Amino acid sequence: MASPSKAAASEAHVGKKKKKPPARYWQEPREEEKDGNKVGKDEGRTESALQQEQHTKLKPRKRKQEEAGSDGKEFISGKSDPFPGPAPIPEDRVQKFKRKEKTKMPRPKHRKLRDMIVRSDEASEMAQKQAARLDLLLPEDAGFLEGDEDEDTCTISQEDIADAVDITSGAKYFNLKLSQFGPYRLDYSKTGRHLLLGGRRGHVACIDWQSKQLMCEINVMESVNDVKWLHSETMYAVAQKKWLHIYDSNGIELHCIRKFNDVLRMQFLPYHFLLATASATSFLQYLDVSVGKEVAAICTKTGRLDVMCQNPHNAIIHLGHPNGTVTLWSPNQKEALVKMLCHQGGVRSVAVDKTGTYMVTSGMDKKVKVYDIRTFKPLKSYFLPAGASCLSLSHRGLLSAATGDIVQVIIIPTLHD
Repeated sequence: MASPSKAAASEAHVGKKKKKPPARYWQEPREEEKDGNKVGKDEGRTESALQQEQHTKLKPRKRKQEEAGSDGKEFISGKSDPFPGPAPIPEDRVQKFKRKEKTKMPRPKHRKLRDMIVRSDEASEMAQKQAARLDLLLPEDAGFLEGDEDEDTCTISQEDIADAVDITSGAKYFNLKLSQFGPYRLDYSKTGRHLLLGGRRGHVACIDWQSKQLMCEINVMESVNDVKWLHSETMYAVAQKKWLHIYDSNGIELHCIRKFNDVLRMQFLPYHFLLATASATSFLQYLDVSVGKEVAAICTKTGRLDVMCQNPHNAIIHLGHPNGTVTLWSPNQKEALVKMLCHQGGVRSVAVDKTGTYMVTSGMDKKVKVYDIRTFKPLKSYFLPAGASCLSLSHRGLLSAATGDIVQVIIIPTLHD
């Protein structure tokens, strides 16, 4: 016969609950256990916490309902979508932006590689379709001012152009009536937002042309030969009658550099922080604007230097001379790097394109010539009845030539291509 202590021990042993095995992440919990856990947890929570949890649980249902509604083409209003699915794209436009052919799938063993290839193809296809949809917003052909038959484009005014173009382009049109202190020299900042004006009779002004706000306006009380922005729109240089002056954007004079006298033309080299000046005494001087000291002073021995430009590709200075030659200069050399005989008369203007490959010159012989700087040989020659006093090249390869009060735009095939 068993003792009472043993009976109690056996009853306790029989009544013990078996321990549950630890849960693994790959095993899904049973519904009964989930319900039991919920009941235990709900007892210790407040009503606000339970309501918040129910609210979070309802969110995925809403999303599923919205997805089901979009697939079922039914909306809250009860109307169906007349144009279901994505917008159609023309096949030729899709082929234009096609990147690659679909990649061949590897063997079934390489599952990760197959998934990566599938995702890559899907991303490429989506980018192709997006580029095809946005093709209308990226026009590649530039517009020109083309007149009708027997119509002279000189008779088309700026107001007519502003009325014909879109609103964004028309907002860029503005008119400044400066008839008192001219003629003027002007320069745009590197960002293209700020405009600097310098009149021959001493008027200097800088404006933000997009917002049409005047930054400063002063009169230096002596003749101004040239103006030029420095490394930022907070400082600019003015070549006055005697010396070179540096001003800030508020019109306050910062420096007066007396070593640079009788300056006629200036060019700023933004990647070297050098201000190159050409004077009436035949000197080409370089000023380091970071420390305010003269770096080089070269006597060209070619007379008055009133024609100057820089090569934006390599920062070489091009000078035009009265004897019809164009010389190329660097601050490291005391002699000219290249001397070219370009015209039979004096050189009136020089311009170099942004790639540094082509140079355009105009002279007193009423000719405009295009040179290849790599070979120093002429490519094209044009005759203008009135000659060109100033040349400028656009980023699209168009050449503008100023002849009196008329600006002629010339399409040069070598530059336009």
